[in-house]
Amino acid sequence: MDGVCERGQAKRFWKDIIASECKPDQFASGTLINALTKKGKLGTGLKLFRAMWDQDCNPDVVTCNCIIDALCFKKRIPRALEVFQEMNARRCCPNAATYNSLIKHLCKVRCMEKVYELLEEMEQRKGSCLPNEVTSNYFLKSSKKPEEVPGLLERMQKNGCNPTGDTYNLLLKLYMEWDCQERVRYTWDEMEKNGLGPDRRSYTIMIHGFHDKRRVKETLRYFREMTSKGMIPEPRTEILMDSMNVQSKKEGGEAVKQAEENDSLTSGPLWNNS
Repeated sequence: MDGVCERGQAKRFWKDIIASECKPDQFASGTLINALTKKGKLGTGLKLFRAMWDQDCNPDVVTCNCIIDALCFKKRIPRALEVFQEMNARRCCPNAATYNSLIKHLCKVRCMEKVYELLEEMEQRKGSCLPNEVTSNYFLKSSKKPEEVPGLLERMQKNGCNPTGDTYNLLLKLYMEWDCQERVRYTWDEMEKNGLGPDRRSYTIMIHGFHDKRRVKETLRYFREMTSKGMIPEPRTEILMDSMNVQSKKEGGEAVKQAEENDSLTSGPLWNNS
């Protein structure tokens, strides 16, 4: 069934199943629904989904999650919430992926009251519903100011969701955007202490963040440190450095020269040089 769906022949194959004496089971129906939603045929997928309920071939949590995510992607969040409620009513237990799909899209439209209501449900249900790294990162991305972050991280850690390398990189990006250098320093130190970085993504965030703030010395420092560790810059970072070199030549190399001279007089991280 999976292979047929990948070749775009799911509809014909499904008709053959219906015409035969074979009765579609939960797995076959779920696989077809997944294929339909991936190809943007949500309407057809919803009809089949409804038929499963009506014929007592109850969809499992994976199929329900597929429908919920597709509805959210199409910005049909109220309908997705209806499917979520129906899952609960029919004793199809949701999991963290179910909640994360809803939270992701509700955060985008800033329905934060509903988002925190869902988070409380996840905490109460526990087990497979407990918040995870994905949940944490959706909440962090929706943060509007630095003061919101510590409480959120503490709440997630109480649920057993500790920061990962991706979480630290997201925090670096947020704090750089907010120009909160003290928190940038703390995040970098914690990431190193816990053995979760820095990686190429960490350096890329620092390089582009400092460049956006016109801080040439820090930009060059982190680029050199990254390459000295054998990390290959992202294409956009190479383009940035080429652009800086061209600009420096036009200006007689004074900006980069001054940054290099200043860099040779200092050692360690340059957090306090603003």
